[in-house]
Amino acid sequence: MRRIVAVAFLVGLSACGEAAKPAAEGTPIAADSTSSAPPAPVALDTAPVDLSKMRANLPPAVADTVVRAPREAVVRGIPEAPAALMDAVEREEGISRFCYQEYGQKVDPQLAGGVAVVVTVAGGKVIAARIGADTWSSAAGRGVNGCLTQKAPQAWTLAPDKSIADGRYVVPLRFRPS
Repeated sequence: MRRIVAVAFLVGLSACGEAAKPAAEGTPIAADSTSSAPPAPVALDTAPVDLSKMRANLPPAVADTVVRAPREAVVRGIPEAPAALMDAVEREEGISRFCYQEYGQKVDPQLAGGVAVVVTVAGGKVIAARIGADTWSSAAGRGVNGCLTQKAPQAWTLAPDKSIADGRYVVPLRFRPS
């Protein structure tokens, strides 16, 4: 086995010492640190081309992937969140930022818009959240909506010393690329 490796090494070593053969006219030559001669010039094709006659092999366009959502972030008949609930939302801003970045911006880096999260409070705790309305700039906002619906009730814990009446409240959130 050692003889085979040694023979292969010697054959490879002897091939490195062969004289370089000149390249054909117009053929690009790679720069070699052992050669002192400059590389031969490369002939460029400068013939005029009519690009309107060229055929492209592109897939068909996707129908309107970046369209402003038709719904407005207005939920009628539900009061805005009291200060104690907004404090909890601001304190745990990381969860809404996580949902926006991981489920929205990874799909559409320019995603912008807002949501009106309808939060249900019972027994001094946030027990449910749903999206009442949204104004996303693209369909990628649906992923953010799903994440907020799932994670907000767990993350938005109310301070025990603040009393919030049981009921439903609207928490408005706005997002834009940074």
